[in-house]
Amino acid sequence: MGSMVIEGASGSASPEALACAREVEAYFTGVIEALDVLRAGLDEVCRRPVLPAADLVAAAHPLTRDLLAGLPLFGGGFVAAPGFLADHHLYLAWWQGEEHQLLAQSTVSGSGDPVDYSRVEWYRIPAESGRPHVTGPFVDYVCSDEYMLTTTIPVEVDGRMVGVVGADTLLDTFESLMLDAVRDAGATVVNQNFRVVLSADPRVPTGRLVSPEQRGTSIPCGDLPFSVLV
Repeated sequence: MGSMVIEGASGSASPEALACAREVEAYFTGVIEALDVLRAGLDEVCRRPVLPAADLVAAAHPLTRDLLAGLPLFGGGFVAAPGFLADHHLYLAWWQGEEHQLLAQSTVSGSGDPVDYSRVEWYRIPAESGRPHVTGPFVDYVCSDEYMLTTTIPVEVDGRMVGVVGADTLLDTFESLMLDAVRDAGATVVNQNFRVVLSADPRVPTGRLVSPEQRGTSIPCGDLPFSVLV
């Protein structure tokens, strides 16, 4: 990748930088639209007065299979709100990996207790805001131990929050998709905390925080929690 200097950058954004921001926006807009299809497909089963995990899995599996077949995703599915299911307080109807294995539950290392994902950003923010959210980059210790970007949208039934539907994009996959646009713009993509997602400068690694004096021109990626810095 080409070299980039973000210190002192100023002035109007180049066409390449604007195109980079639109490409990031377009990718996640496509994921959100696909998740809307999954959410709509689960509406009927989520309205049952008593819903066991097996029935949720039966309804979510074919819909999630279509989701994963249509986009370059590592995993996806439905994550139940605590206490929503009849037989599990916490449950992930989530399929991931090349074999699309069902995750079901993730446990805390050493204790065997289920992970309380309700405090994790990818669950908490859409639950609180009622809006789609993209979390990352982060190491997904709950599911995969991979560097991940996770898109989630809330699922509500008659105003009640019953869970989220979501999809994981491996950071490596996202980088391969955005490589040309980021390189052409000489840009750095950051999240809402100005943590680097990926950069045209090999000296600016994923996960680094960009200081205020280094931010230069910032181009928002639509309503996403991402910006392109040049």
